[in-house]
Amino acid sequence: MPPLLSCALVVLPVHAGEFVDKLRESASLEIEKSETDALFRQAELSQKYVAALKSLEERVRTTGDLDAIIRVREEADSITKSGEVTSHGDKGITDLREKYIAARTVIMKDADTARGKVVESLTRAIREKEAALTKAGQVDEALAVRKEGEQMLLELSAGTQNQGVEFEEDARATGPTELKELKEINVPTTAPALFEKPFSIKGTWLESMTLPPLKQRISEQVVLGDRGKKKWPTIVLPKGTVWSGRDTRIFSSAAYIVATKSSFERLKFLGDLASDSYFVNCSFDECTLNRGGGWWGWDQASKYYLENCVVGKSLASAWNVVDNGFRVRTSVFEKVELPTVSFKEKEPANYLNHPWFRFENCRFVGCKVPSSFVLVTRDCIFQDCVFVDDEGLKEGQKPIDVVIYVGPGGRYDISKLPKNVTITRKPDTEWKGGTIPTAQALRDMMAF
Repeated sequence: MPPLLSCALVVLPVHAGEFVDKLRESASLEIEKSETDALFRQAELSQKYVAALKSLEERVRTTGDLDAIIRVREEADSITKSGEVTSHGDKGITDLREKYIAARTVIMKDADTARGKVVESLTRAIREKEAALTKAGQVDEALAVRKEGEQMLLELSAGTQNQGVEFEEDARATGPTELKELKEINVPTTAPALFEKPFSIKGTWLESMTLPPLKQRISEQVVLGDRGKKKWPTIVLPKGTVWSGRDTRIFSSAAYIVATKSSFERLKFLGDLASDSYFVNCSFDECTLNRGGGWWGWDQASKYYLENCVVGKSLASAWNVVDNGFRVRTSVFEKVELPTVSFKEKEPANYLNHPWFRFENCRFVGCKVPSSFVLVTRDCIFQDCVFVDDEGLKEGQKPIDVVIYVGPGGRYDISKLPKNVTITRKPDTEWKGGTIPTAQALRDMMAF
């Protein structure tokens, strides 16, 4: 990497904001260069894959199989439009797809590695500047550099912060994948300046801000951040925030949301690539959490972290391992039709210990539960729930055994599990782990 930070040890009479802005400008150029290179490589790869599919179509045509030709064309159309593959399992398609996905993964990892190196270099520069200022007796200036530097690192770390790595389990294993302790997720602790009237902003919210505890009815879409302008704000919602809408969109184009003890009703949260949201002790009523926007890069593109939350009536219709990342802990779901979960031709067993694809120690009450959703739960209690088949759940190569704790009532109508999947039901009275909260207990914690 170029020596853009070589002056970091020199104590200059420069305001902290100016120092950090210079670092940000240099780093942004490096990141933009690597991202542009990745975009060109991805476009070239997609063109080669589509060309290979056209050649495959010619070979299939000689067999007279019209349906197979349609599937090849659908794969090509999907790649042209979004860069994503279909679920078609024809051997000719899957053989080509494996090569495409492998090459695309290399491009994604290269871009992520380049960004990580920039962030690592910035971190060193900020720490060195802090130390130099402290030794020179400029403690307040050192604290200011730390504060503004941490905010910059949060912005530039998009895609590397809390990025879960999918470790391949031993392919020779014949038994169920061993469950391991999940990596902790760090909720951002940045506290931007208070901004009293955010809803007076015309257009996109571009700056980081802490909002007052507003009781706000939202009638028009709210857009957070602008990737093109390199504006990546952190929006902090404090205790007592109440937002309600009419299926109104809250779109994180390039932003982080951090909410604590807040309430949301009839809102559609959407996040583009690396725009992650963190909700602690919040309630959701008729809200959805999903992927939005058109940027690609890595799996679990838009991530949601929920801890001690209460979710009622809706969540999402469908999630997949490419678009959606989620880590949900000690939360309660009431009368929710839970989403189906697609592993997108990937090995489901490889996600059993993934830190961004898991519901743990949660309680589900009166919910409709697809079989694919069960695969992303761990140590959860289900009361008065109806379990149903998910026709889209594909068979992997490795066995999976998921244990669920079921209370009285409800129905278990799952009858079409893949051969490698086992769901073991135990009565909730056998649960021996820590306390799984009730909805009332979590509402009492919110206390507003």
